Amino acid sequence: MDYAVTAELGPPTGVVELDPLQQEGIAAVLDRHLALVEGVSGPGESDIDVLDYRITVHPAGASVVLALDAPSLLAAEDAAASVLDELISESDVLAGWSVAHSEVRITEDEFNLLAASDGSDVVDELEAAVEEALETSAEPAMDVEQWRSRFLGLAPRLRAFGPDAFGAEGEAVALAAGALVHAVRVVTDEVFYDELALAVNNATVADAVGLLVLEELPPCYDHRYDAFFARAFVLASTPVAERLTGTSWTPPRSVAEELALRLFINEARVALEAAELMTWDDSESVFAVFTERAFGGLDHDELYEVDLPLAGEVEPETAAQVAKVEAELHSRGLAFDQWFSPRDGNPAQHPYLDSL
Repeated sequence: MDYAVTAELGPPTGVVELDPLQQEGIAAVLDRHLALVEGVSGPGESDIDVLDYRITVHPAGASVVLALDAPSLLAAEDAAASVLDELISESDVLAGWSVAHSEVRITEDEFNLLAASDGSDVVDELEAAVEEALETSAEPAMDVEQWRSRFLGLAPRLRAFGPDAFGAEGEAVALAAGALVHAVRVVTDEVFYDELALAVNNATVADAVGLLVLEELPPCYDHRYDAFFARAFVLASTPVAERLTGTSWTPPRSVAEELALRLFINEARVALEAAELMTWDDSESVFAVFTERAFGGLDHDELYEVDLPLAGEVEPETAAQVAKVEAELHSRGLAFDQWFSPRDGNPAQHPYLDSL
């Protein structure tokens, strides 16, 4: 049976927090080593195959999800720990790192059963398992004042914009700024969760249910949003997050960056409303000013106005219309195959995005 084993790796004692450069380096090291692992010896003379893996590095360490074909749950957990322990011992860069824990959160068979189920009691149980698997970094329960304190504490990190960037005054400005910084983490986590769900089920957004954030992208391209796209989207969103917390602001360089910024803004408004610090209607006017300044005149809204699918199987009677809409979007740099191409002509971007 196939198992998805989640393991947490901790940095050496004394390392309080990994900076962005360290995180990227650790991710590269883990990816390079895990890509070479095909299997590990199991109980008796059995072999346990490593089918796939996912890596998420954060300031406190790294999360690794290994998809294993193992004879039992315990064997899968032991095999995952063995693979990672050996990886750490063979890498000088990972000296001092350790495997904090290794556990099966949900099997691939359970995930597929959930996707194909018709709503029986087992679905509720499996949905709970999926939710537990995907919410490993869920926010602790906080009251209004605790959320207020959190957002106000994060506000100074939005250094790229001054107080006049929002259509508000006083504390509302700081709450909006802090919520936006908070939203970057939430959206990034949610894209990782969606990527895992899509990868395990070999699905696209058009086929999946219960996703957290990717279904908020323009629905006309739902059939193009798969696990590969999700990984690329994380990479494209990273420069946006970095510029928000930098000393100066550069508007989004690509459609993907525009969409990432849109998701950050939407999540900030959701967080403010959920924390009972600002209603949805009130946040609209606050972020309308910010949106106008942050996007710098770029406009991707028409992607959300397309009311027919532009990917997947196209009905013969709509083929001509689809081709016409695609051509119109392409002429304005909004077609899907242009999303990750920098509009300023600067080719400097992550090599992973070149394959899109």
